[in-house]
Amino acid sequence: MERYIVSTIILVVIFMQSCTQFLDVKPDSGMAIPDNVKDLQALLDNEDRSILTYPESGDIASDYYFMEEADWLSRSLDARNVYVWDANAQYVRDWSNAYQKIFAANVVLENVDDASLGNLQESDRVRVKGTAYFIRGWNYFHLSQLFCPYYSIDATDSPYGLPLKITADINEPIERATLQETYEHIFQDLTQAAASLPDRVDINVRPSKATAYAALARVSLVIGDYNNALDFANKSLALESTLLDYNTVDPIPRQPFQILNQDVLFHAVIVSSSGVHAQSRAFADTVLIEKYDNDDLRKELFFREEQNGYYRFRGTYEGGTIALFGGISIPEIYLIKAECHARLGQDDLATEALNLLRVNRYRDRAIPEIGTVIGDSLLELILEEREKELLFRGGIRWSDLRRLNQDSRFAKTLSRKIGDNYYELKPNDPRYTFLIPFTVVQQSGLIQNPR
Repeated sequence: MERYIVSTIILVVIFMQSCTQFLDVKPDSGMAIPDNVKDLQALLDNEDRSILTYPESGDIASDYYFMEEADWLSRSLDARNVYVWDANAQYVRDWSNAYQKIFAANVVLENVDDASLGNLQESDRVRVKGTAYFIRGWNYFHLSQLFCPYYSIDATDSPYGLPLKITADINEPIERATLQETYEHIFQDLTQAAASLPDRVDINVRPSKATAYAALARVSLVIGDYNNALDFANKSLALESTLLDYNTVDPIPRQPFQILNQDVLFHAVIVSSSGVHAQSRAFADTVLIEKYDNDDLRKELFFREEQNGYYRFRGTYEGGTIALFGGISIPEIYLIKAECHARLGQDDLATEALNLLRVNRYRDRAIPEIGTVIGDSLLELILEEREKELLFRGGIRWSDLRRLNQDSRFAKTLSRKIGDNYYELKPNDPRYTFLIPFTVVQQSGLIQNPR
């Protein structure tokens, strides 16, 4: 088999009929693919291929924040268009960055079985394979939330799935899979990852079995498969379930939370090329701010009030002031568990799961009594907790908006104001699916998403 490592800059061409037509760059034939497990792991450990550059366009378009006109005008054209849901908005970097990771995962999967172990063990080979499956499946899921229409277990299949690349052959002709095929592949990859990864890892910049189960729980929740989402959430929590008690967090530092704190199950980052979510630009949504009780420590730890009465978000788990935490956290899994119990009519179990989170969020662990909140009211409370807990967490809110829009009880019209101009995004608008980058469509012949 011909052995090449294609440099990062040309990885975006993996779906083009001709890679040289797309970027006019050829692979470096002097760079040999690693032939040992240790180096294949290093290929996956590269930050760009493991924890950085996750998609940001869904979060640019989300409703948990806003920008003032001057800050919006200072952003790139692509970022401005995504922010106001322009019908022709495109975000090339999200597409190319995800497929770079998928390409690297395919390189590893094609070579890991024959790679020499050196001083490693056979279990290391299995772990590396599991990591590659996780990276590929997790990135396909992120792409599906941006470039595919919403899909649920009850939905009719659609031809607007993703191009599914499962080899490292950059010249292989491609076409869009169906939506069902796309999700089947995502589940296959993440299930393979769960079977191959260790229960836990020493530092959560690599995925673990608990991470893979958590990812399967999120995907299952998104498509409305609540029984499986609950099962996967329980499997993840059986391995990693300890929450960070916000009573122990010092509110004085500008950034209260440590990277890789107790809540973090898998650390990933959206290194924002747009700068939209920088603390110097983004204000937290004022309606959302009003939902926090005074004794809710998240209000103090997550936000800093400005002189104009607006609030800046400072509660990132990423550790900086520009990028977003884009990984998976244990609180998210408790919220998935609570929502699934509520949707399955198991109100007592839903309340129990919700309170396991809330008790770690309120001053002196004194949570407000839910009392006799049941049924739809309990579900509404859980969904509100998702908003309050998971804002500025990359890759979550846009998926929530898409799925909740399918239910008239929770559908929401989004709005923006820039100067004298108002913009709206109504529930289930075709703009909830971003356009595949124009250059990709031109070079590959892929079917574009409808408008």
